[in-house]
Amino acid sequence: MLTRRKFIQQSSLLAAGLMVNKTDLFKMHKDLGLQLYTVRDEVKDLKNALRKISAAGYTNLELFGYNNRMYFGNTVAQFSAMLKENNLKTVSGHYGLSDMLHAPDYNWDTWKYLIEDATLLGHKYVTIPYLDDKHRTGDDFKRIAERLNKGGELSAKAGITTAYHNHNFEFEKEGDITKYEILLNNTDAKLVKFEMDLYWVENAGQNPVDWFKKYPGRFPMWHIKDMEAPSATGAKGQTCEVGKGVIDWKKIFAAKNIAGLDYTFVEQEQYRRPVFECIKTSADYMKKNLLK
Repeated sequence: MLTRRKFIQQSSLLAAGLMVNKTDLFKMHKDLGLQLYTVRDEVKDLKNALRKISAAGYTNLELFGYNNRMYFGNTVAQFSAMLKENNLKTVSGHYGLSDMLHAPDYNWDTWKYLIEDATLLGHKYVTIPYLDDKHRTGDDFKRIAERLNKGGELSAKAGITTAYHNHNFEFEKEGDITKYEILLNNTDAKLVKFEMDLYWVENAGQNPVDWFKKYPGRFPMWHIKDMEAPSATGAKGQTCEVGKGVIDWKKIFAAKNIAGLDYTFVEQEQYRRPVFECIKTSADYMKKNLLK
């Protein structure tokens, strides 16, 4: 006879087993990814930039530069062909659609065009990269959460996930919570994911792993951007090559299943050496230490 105590014990074991199996479902792709913004000054010679990115060992690009349904003067079809010529794929792009984020009576036309183009590129994610400083109130974040949910509904129909990329201002408080929490709490976890820029999280004095634990499975993409040591004045360090800074990458990657990590993208904003040397240094560190 199954007693109440045994039933509770067995149910608890089953629940624990399901939790383990769920985290096991998250398998990080080992594609070596780069956010194209890293070489933003070099894309004036786009073919050469793509060739050097590929030569450094990268196979996956997260895009930026989408403007009027074009990339750097190329149609989406032309740009997609250039990626393939260099053995590069793209699973995500940064799309700064200010009308979608801020227009009071947005009609979703530009979002629908974006989804068409993202589908042609083979994207799995379309990512909102930034909020200008005029639109960062608590009410702005609530509106943006609503827009992300609607965008998530439309993108899901095309098999694409909507995501949001952070900087450090999202960790400012709005009452008792951060603005980041406004987004996380008011978006549908099935429709909206988050690309965590780990440099900016650390810059804001936050622990990424704490966020993974609080919102498990919400962070399928990470920006891998290292931080130089603080200056003598205590100012936070600028970005640097992965493995050359102070961020504890191994500790963060140990929590990748909790986060729901899918893809990683190296990014660097400032340089003390030529940029293509920097991305090669980061690529070598990633392959040796983190993409295992």
